Amino acid sequence: MVRIRLFAWTKSIFITMSLCLIAACSVPSEAKTVSFYVNGEKVKQPPAVDMVDGEAMVPASFLETTFQSTLEWTLKDPVSNGIYYSDKVAVLMYHDLKDPSAVKTKSEEPESAIPLDVFKEQMELLKADGFHIISIDQYADFIENKGNVPDNAVLLTFDDGYESFYTEAFPVLKEYGYPAVNFVIVSGADNHALKGRPKMTWDQMREMQKSGMSFYNHTYDSHKYGVMRADGLTKPVLTRHQYLKKEQRVETDEEYHTRVKTDLEKAELRLKEELGNTRGVIAFPYGAYNAEVLDILKEVGISISFTVKEGINGRGQTNGFRVNGSREGESAKQLMEKLKALDMNQAAVTIHLDGREAAFKEQPYKGANGVMIPLKEYCKMKGMKLHYSKWKKQYKITA
Repeated sequence: MVRIRLFAWTKSIFITMSLCLIAACSVPSEAKTVSFYVNGEKVKQPPAVDMVDGEAMVPASFLETTFQSTLEWTLKDPVSNGIYYSDKVAVLMYHDLKDPSAVKTKSEEPESAIPLDVFKEQMELLKADGFHIISIDQYADFIENKGNVPDNAVLLTFDDGYESFYTEAFPVLKEYGYPAVNFVIVSGADNHALKGRPKMTWDQMREMQKSGMSFYNHTYDSHKYGVMRADGLTKPVLTRHQYLKKEQRVETDEEYHTRVKTDLEKAELRLKEELGNTRGVIAFPYGAYNAEVLDILKEVGISISFTVKEGINGRGQTNGFRVNGSREGESAKQLMEKLKALDMNQAAVTIHLDGREAAFKEQPYKGANGVMIPLKEYCKMKGMKLHYSKWKKQYKITA
């Protein structure tokens, strides 16, 4: 009897170990956070790392930013039926536009400005690649389970209310028959004497409403950083208690709540007065928000919000993801590939490194953390030394 029990117990252990080995071989393993050093300096925001067959895979975005590489990718196996996703919406985010042929003024374009010719190419490719542009009303109805959206649905959004939306983007949008939404810093529309890039007027917005454009909340005057501590630390004012220098103290919880609520209420009121808005929609400045801000939205009557975090939106996703459409160095074709792969996981991709196709032994793929690249092979291609300490969980790269 003892021998039979021992055999059964041993068999059970063997089966369990076999299952663990099978699970360990699955690709990729859960992303891990480790420390990174580049030329002896610690990277403040280390990337997530996927381990695939013992090889470290890191996001292409990390390699581009850290080593000034250009990493473009396309899906290795394109979708044959032309449907990239269904019952979901991709949201593109823009800010300012610039005309490269125009004479530059003292008020230079911000880094987020996209060249007009690149924007035009993107709009053409959206049509050619089978994407369907929807309005903010269609989007809101879909999110709130009150309506449907077509396959490959895309919402076009712009932030800050720059005048270039009227002078540069609007003619292009009209040409293609695309609706779009601009999230306006309302104080800029109320006061054109404010410094900075020119903002749209209420009359311009009313004119564009007739052609399918919409305008919603980007706060009244909370699109800025403010001092949060006595040592001068600054953070977005929408999400942090402000430091009151004259009184040498930080705002109380009640003062913070009142300030944010008052700002958002004022913005909502002016948008309703000038444009007749009946919905409450907001894009958070810098994508920054917290639990209390989300509660304040409910008090003010704002039901739909947007961050700057990348992803795709399904029903019920009231705090929406967006994809940056004006990322410096990214081609219009590359943006289309990104949209096509938003709802795909572990999709194989082809990589071009600094303009040349790169042949990696470990297959790059589009995962939860973006396009993942084999770190060891990348470093070898760039002539960099890589050292990994298993015990310290530490990567050291010498460029």
